[in-house]
Amino acid sequence: MPLLALTYVKGRPGCTTTALGLAALAPARSNAVLVECDPAGGDLIRRHQLAATPNLMDLTTAAQATTGAQDMFMQAGASVIQDVVLNDVVVPAVPAPPGGAHARAVLPALTAAGPAVLAQAGRLVVADCGRLDFGSPVWPLLRLADAVLVVVRARPDELAHLREAMGPLMEAAGGRLRILLAHGSLYPAAEVADILSTHTVAQVGGDWEAVRVLGPLPNDRRGAAVLGGWLMAGRRWRHLPLPRAHAQLWSDLTTTLPELAPADACLTGKGPTP
Repeated sequence: MPLLALTYVKGRPGCTTTALGLAALAPARSNAVLVECDPAGGDLIRRHQLAATPNLMDLTTAAQATTGAQDMFMQAGASVIQDVVLNDVVVPAVPAPPGGAHARAVLPALTAAGPAVLAQAGRLVVADCGRLDFGSPVWPLLRLADAVLVVVRARPDELAHLREAMGPLMEAAGGRLRILLAHGSLYPAAEVADILSTHTVAQVGGDWEAVRVLGPLPNDRRGAAVLGGWLMAGRRWRHLPLPRAHAQLWSDLTTTLPELAPADACLTGKGPTP
């Protein structure tokens, strides 16, 4: 199964919320697991009242001890996964400790073993890589990913930062790169694509035609609060605008993740389809 990496370059566009929504609403047979690979530290423990352990450090230890076809998410017979419960949907997750020191220390070891570590047979891994800067330890993870989704609000300041990062992003992800416009964007997807393609072709080169701009995501405070852990998920939470948009994203993402097609067969394997 593939590895999907999410990141952002400026502001607070809701990368963790998007990663959780995509993991919760992934195609049924994907057996998705959400892994917080944010070098600044994780948010899931506090937002969703998870235990301090197991966490990303335990996953790294398991990855270093895993050989052959062993399940990296099992260590000495014990799972390194915790459950994020959204009413009838249970999202397997590996949270990162808050603060960032531990995450920055273990991320190089987690990615050093190559694609076999985070590309597990039978599992879609959704990696929340947090904010991306030029010294971030998640660059090797982006190179390993089968698809890289950059979340951005289409505003002048955030797009300026994204333009500056397009060269390294294109080098790391190439045609596996997707840009997702978050709520609060001032420009539509077509205009953002024109802005980024003009800059990329003129300054960077590369195959811009393989890159797609998706979104924007809807303004849905209730859906964001459910995914952010501030509001209890009701029985019909998946019908809210933001979760529905996350589910619909899979029809676009499967162009780079064909193992997951067809995306509309079932929105989640953990509960009934909406």
